[in-house]
Amino acid sequence: MSALHATVLTAFKNKGWACHEVPKMEVVEASFEAYHTKVPLHVQSYGEMHIICVVANASITVPDSHKNRAAELLMRVNRDLNLGSFEMDWDSGTVVFRQGHVFSKHRYDEAIIINLVHNAIAEMDRLTPFLGELCKATPPMLKVMDLRQLLRREDLLPVVPEDDDEEDPVPAPVSP
Repeated sequence: MSALHATVLTAFKNKGWACHEVPKMEVVEASFEAYHTKVPLHVQSYGEMHIICVVANASITVPDSHKNRAAELLMRVNRDLNLGSFEMDWDSGTVVFRQGHVFSKHRYDEAIIINLVHNAIAEMDRLTPFLGELCKATPPMLKVMDLRQLLRREDLLPVVPEDDDEEDPVPAPVSP
């Protein structure tokens, strides 16, 4: 086990996040209950390169009839992101949020790992209702749907806690 992967495991343990390791890989998987949805997530360590990759999965699969508009929605969301990006597997319709971090050699910071996990969950939780609205649209409605207007809907955004110091913004995960 690489020192980086050991740090990932320690970060999860110190936060009290339930997770499991994928056998023969440096991968940790967990599922988190967020505001809108349950967010399955995995963190993969690349010890020799000092890189981790955090991937959050959407709970919604995009049907073939909606993929073009979903791709446009993801592009519009990605344009405003500073960290990470949304992707859609065209064949399966699976949507993920992916971000990585390159650490200095043997300087692995648990706080960075925890913040990457928080960010991935928060971004997927923010996207889910917008993606849900798009996927619920009938094909005729889909053609005329204004995605810019959809993304302006504040009623679909999760509630932001008033004081971040009092409460962990990511609730404890549910075992996968």
